[in-house]
Amino acid sequence: IILIAATGFAAAAVQALQSDSSKPIEIAADRFSGDQVQQTAIYTGNVEVHQGSLEMHGDRMDLSVNKKGYRTGVMTGRQARFKQQRDNPDPRISEWMHAQADKMIYNEEKDTITLITNARLTRTENGVLKDEATGQLIVYDIRNARSQAQGGMVSGERQRVTTIIAPRKKDNESGSSAKDTTGLRSSDSIGARRKE
Repeated sequence: IILIAATGFAAAAVQALQSDSSKPIEIAADRFSGDQVQQTAIYTGNVEVHQGSLEMHGDRMDLSVNKKGYRTGVMTGRQARFKQQRDNPDPRISEWMHAQADKMIYNEEKDTITLITNARLTRTENGVLKDEATGQLIVYDIRNARSQAQGGMVSGERQRVTTIIAPRKKDNESGSSAKDTTGLRSSDSIGARRKE
């Protein structure tokens, strides 16, 4: 049985920094092996990827380029990590998306990050956790700021995805000063309690 929860992670109008896609991609690792004919590369050992505010870290990354020139990077490690700043219209708010999983697939053409096994996706504002999703599979659509989480079977036990939606902010509350302590969260069980 697989359970699916689709979430919008706050306002859909807030997307990844548009300037990131125009920045060069910088990759650093302990070792590199590339095949120019096949358009593939393998990076191993403390792999770091930077493109503007976008960062990915892991133990290994397999990179390939398709016929259209789009790149796909498969990052693995315990755990592979991703973060990227979002374009928030309020200059007082520094908003970031963070992700981690045992395996992470970045698809440049679709502009998605797929998190596989022990996956976690969070959104912060000024360093404060606002939203969280956990599951065995999460697909995050960077372009449209949407995510989909799936539960599944782990060690013979069914894992569920549960979301808690924060109450609507009052009209007189501003984005930076409002005390939003609930956020949109997902957990593997209905009984899971959020740590304050």
